[in-house]
Amino acid sequence: MTGWWRDFGAARFGRPASPRPIVRPGLLARLDRAFADSTPSSTPHLTPEPGPGPERERDGESELVEGGVQPVVVVVAGSGAGKSTLLQQWAEPRGAVLVQLENGQVPAVGTGAVTVLDGVERLAVDGPEWRSIVKLVGVVPLVLSGREPIPVAAVDRLGAGHLEFAEDETYQVLAGALADAAGADRLAPDLHLLTGGWPALVGLAAAWLARLPVADRGASLRQLARVDGPLRDHLVGVLLQALHHDEREFVRRLAHLPAIDAATADALDLTEDLGGLPPIVLPVYGKGGRYGVPEPLRETIQQRLPLAEPERRALLEAFQGM
Repeated sequence: MTGWWRDFGAARFGRPASPRPIVRPGLLARLDRAFADSTPSSTPHLTPEPGPGPERERDGESELVEGGVQPVVVVVAGSGAGKSTLLQQWAEPRGAVLVQLENGQVPAVGTGAVTVLDGVERLAVDGPEWRSIVKLVGVVPLVLSGREPIPVAAVDRLGAGHLEFAEDETYQVLAGALADAAGADRLAPDLHLLTGGWPALVGLAAAWLARLPVADRGASLRQLARVDGPLRDHLVGVLLQALHHDEREFVRRLAHLPAIDAATADALDLTEDLGGLPPIVLPVYGKGGRYGVPEPLRETIQQRLPLAEPERRALLEAFQGM
């Protein structure tokens, strides 16, 4: 490996603690109760099929797709509500199958375990992929998660109001980021008020505050009340400014790439020590040691840390050629 990226891993050992996802036992237990009595089905695997199928629209006026024997839970909230984090925490230890719907495609789905389909809003309305999900309703124990209304009959529904942090949960995220319980106790009420407990905003603000001098944190936090425009975009900007130079350059390039593993990062001369910088670089569930910039933050980071077109093209060509 060549260039100034060689020292990136060593430079990061001194960075502040980062926010860690908190466990939310009440919501996890609620999901457990929904599937307490579900039993595996013997129906064969179902895959998307072209051609005619049940017509269902996914807007507020659409007809509900009726349920069947197996329970369905629906989780609907906007970007940054923590849907994926919650479902990852729930699915993995319980043997549920978590599928991130990417590129509008539904992979083959079995019928033995509970199946979590995250990112339903990516599916075309009334396209073959959505019809394939309709066929699973009542046949497979399902969790359907997305940013838009999902018109299926469900035994339970979780929305933004359920996913917002309580003040104590805001405190937990902040205490983990600052590694300072007393400091977090002082700042958490203001942070919770300013963010409304929205998980993505809490995580971004906590990571930013962790990189500021202790004496500056209170005044800097109160200045958020005077921010014009979307608070998330502002927090991404100030957090990027607070990163070490090597970290910022790493994020700048990674925002243009799919999730990558350590070997790929090294081969692209990005870093020898690929790791997370929560909440702007995170491990990707089910991707075997790969890290990436969360999709909701990509565009903002690309705007804040633009790559010249020749540099962006060369990076993508190097990645595609591996």
